[in-house]
Amino acid sequence: MSRLHTLSTIVFALALAIYGYLQWQKSNAPIAVQVIDLDTPDFIAKRLSSSQFDSEGKLTHTIFAESMSHFSKKNQTFFQKPKYTIYPDDDKPSWHISANQGTLVGNEQLTLSDQVLLVSSDQNSFISEIQGKQIILDLKNKIITSEQTIRLKGNDFTMYGSGLNVDINTTEMTLNEHVQTIFKKHDS
Repeated sequence: MSRLHTLSTIVFALALAIYGYLQWQKSNAPIAVQVIDLDTPDFIAKRLSSSQFDSEGKLTHTIFAESMSHFSKKNQTFFQKPKYTIYPDDDKPSWHISANQGTLVGNEQLTLSDQVLLVSSDQNSFISEIQGKQIILDLKNKIITSEQTIRLKGNDFTMYGSGLNVDINTTEMTLNEHVQTIFKKHDS
């Protein structure tokens, strides 16, 4: 039995040595780690064109952009040269909005910056054009706000101020701080 005992001890020691060597090799092997880069977009689109509809199939807004980068981890989408068209709920004339930059957070809040221009498609609108450095557009409620200095243009005037709040559905506009209004002179 001593021979059998010696042989089994040698086999056990050899197996233990092989197992130890394999574990040592495994611990020295480089570990592959998956790095998630939050600064890399999930996808990029060039010359994007999209239309959004409500639950009843009514067009709510359209967008065109030179480029779009979507980051799902941040729940943000960045646009270059975006052009939005917003359609009010009650078939009133639409508003066309353009800018050099845009950031969409979720699917509801769009911040447009750098040469923002809003133009009403209603030829009889009291305010035909709004210009500014930055506006925030609530796509769900169709509310436009800006704390920046803005310029409003109508048929016979140009108005400067800040603290703009516009409800696209009701066309009600509020200007928190009026700076100056320039009226166009008419020939009599």
